[in-house]
Formats: sequence, structure tokens, C-alpha cells
Amino acid sequence: MRVRKRRTAWALGYFLMGVACLLVAGVMAAGADRPVHLIPVVIVGVPGALLTLRAPRLGVCYGPAGVRYSGLFGTRTHAWADIREVRVAVLPGTVYSSDVPELVLASGGTDQLLMLGGHSWGRTRNRRITRLVADLEAARAAAS
Repeated sequence: MRVRKRRTAWALGYFLMGVACLLVAGVMAAGADRPVHLIPVVIVGVPGALLTLRAPRLGVCYGPAGVRYSGLFGTRTHAWADIREVRVAVLPGTVYSSDVPELVLASGGTDQLLMLGGHSWGRTRNRRITRLVADLEAARAAAS
């Protein structure tokens, strides 16, 4: 079994939003004449830098060894032996719900892969998330 990678569908959008934030922060920094004017630069620039640097790596890699998830704030790795099941978790909302892949760990906890989530309307599931969960579950079953 080879290592497979799945990226979030929104990675390009996150990257472009981060670049736009950095450009706005740069324009604001150029016009800052007092130190107090740099506060909005930090408020816009730090998230912009985070989005720009992390967006290209957002996603999940899985293979014989296990799963490596790269989210917005860090990377987590789980061996297949530590995972009991991969399922679709539904995060309810007022207008629509969000389907996310969820790893059920042998320790009893769960790990939701939030950056890979997708929206769904009503009772229908997001097909992209359903396929990803099926692929992850097949890889887990093949590795054990």
C-alpha cells in the first residue's frame, strides 16, 4: 500500500486570503506614523502569515504506518494501531451542518479532522467526506 495524500478543497482560498491579509497589513504598516497604528497591522498580519504558510500543507496523508493530519494550527500523527474506527461526524448548525472525518482512537477519545470538513444540507451527506472516510477506513483495515 502506498502513501496517499488528500488536500482540503479550500487550500487555495485560504492561501489567497492569507496573501490578501499580508498585503493589507503591508499597506497599513507603510502608513503607520505612530506605534499605536501598528496594532491593526499585527491583528491582520499574523493571521495572514499563518494562512499563507499553513494553507499549502492542509490535508491528510495516510499509508501503511498510519495517518498524518496537517491542520491550521499544527500536525498530528496517529498509527493505525491507535485507531479503532474512522467515521463521519456531523457538526450541527442552524442553517446547514458540517460533515468531518473523525478518528475514533483506541484510548476512547476522538480526533476530528476539521480542516477537511464539508458542508451538507438537510439529511444528505457530503459525498467527498464520505469517500475520504471510506478510503481511510479501507487503509486502516488493510494495515491491520
